Amino acid sequence: MIRVPFGDFFFLTLLSLVLLSNKSPASCRRLSNLNLLNVVHTRDNKNSEIRELAKGNIGQSEKELKLVEDVGSEEPGDPVDAFWEWDRMVVGGGGELDFIPERMLRIGPSMKVPSAANRPLYSPFVFPNPHTSKHVAFPQKEMPPCLRPMDRPFRAHRTYPRSWEFPGFEASIPRHWDWRNVSGINYSSPNRNQHIPVYCGGCWVFGTLGSLQDRFNVARNNRWPMTQLSPQEIIACNGRGNCNGGTAEDVFVHAKIQGLVEEGCNNYKAVNEKCTPFTRCGSCWPDSCFAIQNYTRYYIKDYGKLSGRIQMMSEIHNRGPIACAISATEQFDKNYTGGIFQQLADSPSNHIVSVSGWGWDEESKTEFWIVRNSWGDAWGEMGWFRIVTSIYRGGRGDQYNLGIERECYFADPDVSNLI
Repeated sequence: MIRVPFGDFFFLTLLSLVLLSNKSPASCRRLSNLNLLNVVHTRDNKNSEIRELAKGNIGQSEKELKLVEDVGSEEPGDPVDAFWEWDRMVVGGGGELDFIPERMLRIGPSMKVPSAANRPLYSPFVFPNPHTSKHVAFPQKEMPPCLRPMDRPFRAHRTYPRSWEFPGFEASIPRHWDWRNVSGINYSSPNRNQHIPVYCGGCWVFGTLGSLQDRFNVARNNRWPMTQLSPQEIIACNGRGNCNGGTAEDVFVHAKIQGLVEEGCNNYKAVNEKCTPFTRCGSCWPDSCFAIQNYTRYYIKDYGKLSGRIQMMSEIHNRGPIACAISATEQFDKNYTGGIFQQLADSPSNHIVSVSGWGWDEESKTEFWIVRNSWGDAWGEMGWFRIVTSIYRGGRGDQYNLGIERECYFADPDVSNLI
């Protein structure tokens, strides 16, 4: 689905709502046929042209919208109120345009559209999570990529060599390693869900930040309090990435220059915000809200990128978890409930996760990465997953592990100002 700027998207949606709510007291109109719209947005100089292409999906007509007369006596609905009610709805894990028809149909009651039009456009894919009694429903549409392609080469900041750059470093790599349990100590911060309270393409924040705050725990020898940083402040104030995607470098540059803040400064809302002193770090009283002046900032020193199984293991073992880009396939998104994942796939990276270690399954003779996702505890193995390393199938594992070893990122915490 091609995206359109929010202003044009707002106009299209509001116009549709005006049509749907334009009913006289003597008669009301009902929606009898709605086709999913592909919206193509083109720009010629400063002029914007919206061209709507409709393809028949519901009913026999190829027209994208058909309004027919029906008898009724309901008063017209308010399209502006209806729009904001629509905007507050949570529909699921797709982009806004993917769910315009679904959301429009679900606001029927508030707009006094008869219930004949209020029908779903997709069926959820439901599977049980083996670690809970709940069922998790994901829409059948693929989630849009939350990892934005780099528009320039990654600009690392390094002042000293890494462990994997010294001769013979492989000898120090253990057979297995897991930062969730190092001699009985857990250095991992709590799991998060980037998709609530509404969908936000913020994996670039959560995957990168998850590894970074764990590294703060490692650098501080796991002293209280456990590091938990604010993804919302990064979304608001980094200046590049947002809920429509971003990169690991966006997080690192922001951490290097501005410093990161604790979760309590700006709780996650899964929306794009304007950066202000309040969104940087704020609080509220019953009658007013205000910016906090004195708060802890978390900075980093060196940051960079790496690739390959041996470099990853050395960096993780010596410094802590790292962030890695993967190609999150539909099978991975919707079908994974546990075990060691493998899928033959070759597609561009579209997601970032945090790799915290590796292990060995003796029964299947399979080496695997230990990885945290950002889709909540109800997904996978309590929010985590295992996936084969590149030695799988005689060294062809990089074709089966979603490209997790292709491009990874690290950053070194600066704890000089922390207790």
